[in-house]
Amino acid sequence: MRLALAALAFLFAAPAAAQASYQPPRTPDGHPDFQGVWSNKWLTPLEKTGAFATLTIPPAQATLAVGAIRKMAKQISEIANDPEAGDPDAHSLAVVRGEYRTRQIVEPADGMLPYTPEATKTVAAYQGQFVQLMMGKADGPEQRLIWERCLGGMGQAPLLYAWAINGNRRIVQTKDALVIHSEAGGDTRIIRIGGKKLPGSMGSFVGDSTGRWEGDTLVVETTGFRADDQFRVFITARPIMVSPDARVIERFTRLGADELNYQFTVEDPKVYAKPWLAEYSMVASKEPMFEFACHEGNYGLPNILSGQREIERRKAATLRP
Repeated sequence: MRLALAALAFLFAAPAAAQASYQPPRTPDGHPDFQGVWSNKWLTPLEKTGAFATLTIPPAQATLAVGAIRKMAKQISEIANDPEAGDPDAHSLAVVRGEYRTRQIVEPADGMLPYTPEATKTVAAYQGQFVQLMMGKADGPEQRLIWERCLGGMGQAPLLYAWAINGNRRIVQTKDALVIHSEAGGDTRIIRIGGKKLPGSMGSFVGDSTGRWEGDTLVVETTGFRADDQFRVFITARPIMVSPDARVIERFTRLGADELNYQFTVEDPKVYAKPWLAEYSMVASKEPMFEFACHEGNYGLPNILSGQREIERRKAATLRP
């Protein structure tokens, strides 16, 4: 365990070392200024894929990887009848400190989520349920997914990016708080710098986040996850499962004028055999943020439920004497 923690500490120190030659702009209180719009438009998956055993690859292989991923996206689009999934708004792998990444997971070294045997069964059952949900089989709104009900988007910890949808985030920063507004889903998470944890009765769909500065790195601890929002869904991979007892540690470090490094560790003994670490970099963007307007445009949920009621009525009519 000590060796593992030492390895994690080394990985956490890497962004600071890379930053040594770069002096970030600073806020009036002297800390690095993270404010602005940051984009995550890349195609790197969360876990290792069968084609790439190494974490980094040269540019030529990165080009081949992009072609393979976009081909897979087209196939998924045909199955799911979702043109957005088939034409992701990204054309490159993620780049971290100048290196092309084949996956986001850094530790464990095999690049895979270290599910416990029980969690593996739970995830498999959820994936089967997810397929049914996507086919429109549900009795009521409570059975639908959180994001489909516009109660959560892409703002929960850890900050994830499903490459088929909006990947911009705006950061607003003060001495006492850092606010992250995610375009996808419209989530807004307030990180209280130096703040205390909230009472357990004060739940939130984005969890309870407190932060502290370690040099030029902002370290954020998030707990208080909801029992009805345990899965972070990916179109092309296994979901991340985060139980109400999980702890997510995030680290934000500005490595350059256009690069904000993001690392996160998930600790959840009920789900994972050991903590795991992932990393990517956000890129500064001049693009505007758009309103997601989830509730206003959520025609799918009432249509699915009303359609299910119609199916039930027709079925009941055939059973009448």
